[in-house]
Amino acid sequence: MRRAATFAVLVALGGTACALGFVSWRISASTIADHLGATAGASPQLRLGPAGAATFRALPWPSVDVVDVRLNGVGGAIEVSAPEARLDLSLVDLVRGRLTPVRASFASPIVTLDLDRSAWMDAAQAARAFAPLDAVSLADGVLRVRSRERGFDVVVENLKGRFAGFAAGEPLRIDLSATWRDAPFAVTGFLADPERVARGKPAAMNFVVASPAAAMSFKGALAQGAVPGLAGSLSLSVPSLSALARLFGVHAPPIFPGDDVAVAARIAASPNEAALAEATVTSAGQTLQGALQVTVPGGRPALSGTLDADQLALKPLVGLAEPLIDEEGRWSRRPFGIAPPKDFDVDLRLSAGRLNAYGHELANAAVSLILKDGVLTATLIDAAAYGGRLKGEAKFGCARGDLDIEARGALSDADFGAAFSDFGWSGMGGRGTGEFALESMGDSPAALVAGLRGSASVRLEQGALAGINLEEVLRRSQRRRIDAARDMKTGGTTFDRLKLKLALSRGVVDVVSGALAAQGVAGAVQGRIDLVEKSLGLRFSAMQTDSSGEESQDAAHVTLDVHGPWSEPRIGVAGDKAEDPGAGSGATLSP
Repeated sequence: MRRAATFAVLVALGGTACALGFVSWRISASTIADHLGATAGASPQLRLGPAGAATFRALPWPSVDVVDVRLNGVGGAIEVSAPEARLDLSLVDLVRGRLTPVRASFASPIVTLDLDRSAWMDAAQAARAFAPLDAVSLADGVLRVRSRERGFDVVVENLKGRFAGFAAGEPLRIDLSATWRDAPFAVTGFLADPERVARGKPAAMNFVVASPAAAMSFKGALAQGAVPGLAGSLSLSVPSLSALARLFGVHAPPIFPGDDVAVAARIAASPNEAALAEATVTSAGQTLQGALQVTVPGGRPALSGTLDADQLALKPLVGLAEPLIDEEGRWSRRPFGIAPPKDFDVDLRLSAGRLNAYGHELANAAVSLILKDGVLTATLIDAAAYGGRLKGEAKFGCARGDLDIEARGALSDADFGAAFSDFGWSGMGGRGTGEFALESMGDSPAALVAGLRGSASVRLEQGALAGINLEEVLRRSQRRRIDAARDMKTGGTTFDRLKLKLALSRGVVDVVSGALAAQGVAGAVQGRIDLVEKSLGLRFSAMQTDSSGEESQDAAHVTLDVHGPWSEPRIGVAGDKAEDPGAGSGATLSP
């Protein structure tokens, strides 16, 4: 009976002890703050601010629940405040009479990271700041990253996850998820030895960012040293650059329709620059390889590098421009919706074995793209085209809302018959050189055409004019009056040399000089082409010549007028009433 009573007393005492273990015992807020502050004092990087009410509970694990808790670390660079927090205590130290936290769980915390007070990538210092803790857990929190110097203040919501490995010699691990501007994302990371990084030596590191807006992974090493940096393999994928820009609150002008981009490369990065070697860049189904470098001199991003491709098509990357002609067949007055960006700079060199420029094939093309202070310069350094060499440059800027364009180019020692046919006109051919230099300013295609000015020239040899047999026309003119409707389409004219020199001003092309030399024929052209009205007003004079190219004895002469809209110009004999478009006769010159 006595043993049964003793057993009952022990059971009762044990039950009472267990019950008491689950009871929360009120502790003075100042007392717990002093105890925890003294414990955290072992790490001068971490400070526990004044707390509200605090309670102690022994079971299921010794812990302290704190209301209105605040932690400060790394010289104020990190702040954590929460209405509720649970600090799990070291059982060994508790037996010794000390309250030593080993884990912390924050409910609805607000975590503030001040980049102006923190060193870039100082993971070791941050880890040491929380060294009294083995792990920190967050639930339903908010992360605020701010920098007055850099001019941004970012707030991330629904923050939850866990940091672990703050103790010396332990690998640092991160596993977080959150929502930023309604876009969910998750971050996982691993740093093998923060203390090794603190000594300036590299330590293995990897991290992964996963989000519908972008995905990024890195595997390599992190080193603090005099100049902190990381090196390893980088993979980046962005389904939509414009969507990502909107996520960051940036309005990205629709310059390139190739909105997706994927990058795989070896990376070496420091606080103000990143170099990508062995890079493979894919966008709009086009793949380039080479090296890239991103720098931030004075806080302004700049991208430079060299890329090459076996085959490259411009249309998927650059897209089609807005229609130049409106529904009524006139130059469009619709304002341009694009302008070169001014927030960053670009200096790229591109090369392609085969470059498809909107259906026109170029070989061994070398291109330079330079964006500087809102001015984009695209230079075709060299390319093989139509059996010759093609070079050119186009510069685009924006001034007072108008698009400012300058362009120049030269096609030398090329087959112009093939070039003209490639653009839908087979009226003239020959080998030679063509050059142009143009500039204009305006807010629409109509305004650009109206302000077009510059010059152009063409020098061809051993070519032909289709649709007009001048030699036959001259011979017939000696026997009878030329009938334009019947005699203008009797074949073609083979020439030895053709030279044209043009001047452009306010959308009008003036023929400065034009001369043709053929077997038994010499010709000259004068007049103008009105680009604004899309009409022709040209006069072509021809005469018979002898074997030396001089005017032959009793030479026949003929003067032809080409006039009317360039979509359906009319050709007739000068001085003949039939040359009047309203007269109902004359020949139509087909392109």
